[in-house]
Amino acid sequence: MTEERLIHHSNAAALQAPGVTDLSRRNLLKVGFGFATATSCAAILPGLSGCSSSDKLAVTGLKFLNAGDVAMFSALIPVVASDVAALDPAQKKQTINMVLNNIDAACSALVAHQQSELRKLMDLLAVGLLRRFLTGVGDWHEASQQDIEIFLARWRSSRFATLTAGVNVLMKLSAVAYYVLPQAWSAVGYPGPLKEVFDAANS
Repeated sequence: MTEERLIHHSNAAALQAPGVTDLSRRNLLKVGFGFATATSCAAILPGLSGCSSSDKLAVTGLKFLNAGDVAMFSALIPVVASDVAALDPAQKKQTINMVLNNIDAACSALVAHQQSELRKLMDLLAVGLLRRFLTGVGDWHEASQQDIEIFLARWRSSRFATLTAGVNVLMKLSAVAYYVLPQAWSAVGYPGPLKEVFDAANS
């Protein structure tokens, strides 16, 4: 087993830990209950979402995330993981792509019911008018760091359990998917696997 394969295995194991893949079952249930009606209403209002059926398909190379999800997480990741924001443009883009792959892997590992609840949240945030009303963000591609910070703070301090559950899920996905990357370990004081452990695993 090469070092790259060992790291991939370590990352996959971290993303499949109960605290990550189930994203807190209570949080997902709150998300589903609160957002199901909103997404249903959005679907019956002509032109409200501005999304075609093709927009709902997973992005090429991914299994769960569609174009709207990718845009949203691309805006969230540098705010949730501030180390990413400090990278030069090329490194930032590369890192965000790796984090997106990890998020997609985590979402894909969820059971069907949990994926359905998570999809309700993501679909709601893909609806332009509802997104602007609920988050203050008009377009994820044009959102500033301050726009995202205000959105996250608003939802975290909301008196509505549905919103706090939703933001907890989004932040947890973004943070864990970044901090399992080897290049992120130094930021949390993790020196990497012990040489003895690595040698033993590859002997």
